[in-house]
Amino acid sequence: MKKTKKPMSAIFTLISIGAVILVMVYMNQSKQADKLKETSLEKLSEVEKLLELDLDKDYPQTPRDVAKLHGDMTRLLYSGVEDDEIKDLAIKIRDLYDDEFLNTSSEEQYLTNLYTDIALWNRVDRRIEYNLVVNEEDEEIYELDGKNYATAFVSFTITEKGQTSELRRYIMRKDNEDKWKVLGWEYLSDSQD
Repeated sequence: MKKTKKPMSAIFTLISIGAVILVMVYMNQSKQADKLKETSLEKLSEVEKLLELDLDKDYPQTPRDVAKLHGDMTRLLYSGVEDDEIKDLAIKIRDLYDDEFLNTSSEEQYLTNLYTDIALWNRVDRRIEYNLVVNEEDEEIYELDGKNYATAFVSFTITEKGQTSELRRYIMRKDNEDKWKVLGWEYLSDSQD
């Protein structure tokens, strides 16, 4: 009788350990799924907030604010938002552009180029994770040919195989309604200030 109890208790112990391991794996998977869902909902709510933003009434006041908003929109476009949100956000971001910049490509061409670029990023699993307005001490506001211009800087943290950063200097011009509009931008190397 004792011999039959030992194998039964050993089997019961192994089954118990196996059950505990399965429960732990399940709980870990559930936590990871919840985190992914939470991150997705955060991005969704951030996209929704930006899409609901009425730029006619609540346009950013300073060049720095315009650069921050443009950086936020760019980050979302290049961080895996849904396809149906890309178009809406892309149309919205054009509200920040100077007329001269808008005239460089039609809305249709702009969207085609953007979708192509995002598809390339997705193919290599490249994403913009963070963005931050930086280098306040290097910002400028100046007048040229009777028009007001400004610069502002945004740093983008990008993940692909590792993490890198890109520094973008925005060039803006005040329009007839005294709104700072993006005229263009350039990428600066890490060694430049």
